[in-house]
Amino acid sequence: MRPTTMALAAALIALSGVAGAQSGYGHHHQDELFQGVSLTDAQRDQVHQIEHAGWTQARSTMQQVRSVHEQIMSRLLAPGSVSEADLAPLVQQEQALRAQIDQQRLAAALQMRQVLTPDQLAQAAAKHQQLESLHDQEHQLMQPASAE
Repeated sequence: MRPTTMALAAALIALSGVAGAQSGYGHHHQDELFQGVSLTDAQRDQVHQIEHAGWTQARSTMQQVRSVHEQIMSRLLAPGSVSEADLAPLVQQEQALRAQIDQQRLAAALQMRQVLTPDQLAQAAAKHQQLESLHDQEHQLMQPASAE
């Protein structure tokens, strides 16, 4: 295999668990949108309904991603030569399906955002900013000390 194809293979193998991570559909957006915000029971119910509808809509697409991913892996692991050109149509198909899932998640996140009141949205934005600041601090702390 050429180095580029080997890099692609390594990336695909590393991502092989990603297609199985769909059980958390929508939760990432919910966590970011609602961190530090108290929701009413009605709001929680609305968010749950949005997540359920999103998951139901995305389930078929996620199954297609797994199927295409498995085809890629089968070709990568099969005896004989394989080239980027051999895999390109499948990689493009998988990327298109993942983009479709991303669009579905974005649509769900926008619906969830509409559940928040302006005050709750401001609280969420403030918490998000605080968390970003903490992540920046953590990143700075984890940098090796410069040798001067």
